[in-house]
Amino acid sequence: MKKIIFLVVAGWCGLALAQTNAPAPTNAPAADAKPHPPTELTSDAADFDLNNHQAVYRGHVKVVDPQVKLTCDWMVVDLPQTNGHLNHVLADTNVVVDFTDNKGQINHVTADRAVYDYKVEGVVTNETVTFTGHANCPPMAELPDYTIISEPLIWDRAANKFHLMNEKIIPRHGLNNPDGGTNASLLNNFK
Repeated sequence: MKKIIFLVVAGWCGLALAQTNAPAPTNAPAADAKPHPPTELTSDAADFDLNNHQAVYRGHVKVVDPQVKLTCDWMVVDLPQTNGHLNHVLADTNVVVDFTDNKGQINHVTADRAVYDYKVEGVVTNETVTFTGHANCPPMAELPDYTIISEPLIWDRAANKFHLMNEKIIPRHGLNNPDGGTNASLLNNFK
């Protein structure tokens, strides 16, 4: 297995729910920003097409980032032409993603395929991960309070919501939370 350190500031490899908001302008000196540690990507083999700005990883693909771990059998990454943001990544076959949400909780998603897309149109940022499966094995997300089965399952990272079709949502703690409230507020994360 070959280890490839892939320096990525944002994108699929920074798949966390952490959202960046520009701070309000002040006259105070800027705080020292902590650099994003490199994302490690390992696989049995990799091909880099520098003309088409694309990398293909095959066999035991593993991505490790401080906020996400991803494994799959095959991955195609469209590399930015400059120091820009990744805009398209395809992970295929036996996809497993563990990511930390903005509350520090681990979420676990399994699927046949995951497609990450990032696009800025004007002032609107669209950033999604679309998980797909097949009839006998649709994508499944195991969240702290719910298990979600949906085909497809779309994670809208910009809005921090899941879009579901033909879904099945299974609460982990019955119809009421341990604090006596209902899970209705949690359903706001689904569309």
